[in-house]
Amino acid sequence: MKIWINILAVFVFVAALVTGKMYWNNEISEQSPSRPTKIGDSSKMGDGEGTWKQHAQNLPKAVTEKIQLAEDTQKPMKLVIVATAPTEAVQATWPALLKKKIEETYGSSLIDIEVHEYKDMTTLQFIKNDTYKEISNTKPDVLLFEPFLLNDNGVVGINNTLENIKVIMRHIEKQNSNLVTILQPSAPVYKANNYPNDGKALEQFAKENSYEYINH
Repeated sequence: MKIWINILAVFVFVAALVTGKMYWNNEISEQSPSRPTKIGDSSKMGDGEGTWKQHAQNLPKAVTEKIQLAEDTQKPMKLVIVATAPTEAVQATWPALLKKKIEETYGSSLIDIEVHEYKDMTTLQFIKNDTYKEISNTKPDVLLFEPFLLNDNGVVGINNTLENIKVIMRHIEKQNSNLVTILQPSAPVYKANNYPNDGKALEQFAKENSYEYINH
């Protein structure tokens, strides 16, 4: 009998502890003020004032200055992309993908993008056909130029290509002396022998002529 009384006492003691703990937790929860959850609106990235700067840390200073001016004047910076169009059909070319990504990141109120792609174009044809006038007439603030390096390879020759680029840029810069130009080589070629040297020559050319250079 004594054993059963001890067991019952222990049971009552444990029950009292559990009940007391539950009551205490309930009292604390009722007295504690509720804390609202802060949810950021990611859809506004790139549209707010100054928010573009967190994405522009690796851009050339000359480009960030153009974007800052666009924000200050509320007039979009004009970015013109000139590139080689692929010979085969693709779902989306790199200029189209880049245009979409820039617009998503920075917003169209800061950067106005225009893309010009040319199939089978060489730098020599670009000059002889006066095609460069199409670019001059757009009056870009920033020009991202992929100067048909692959199409020129084995046809025009890298030395002539660089001279042609000089002529092209001379015409375009007449329309805008404050133009920021970024040169980019054409797409790489698997196991190519001489073509990679053309890219190196273009990079050196960019340095010598104070152009920005990117290498995908």
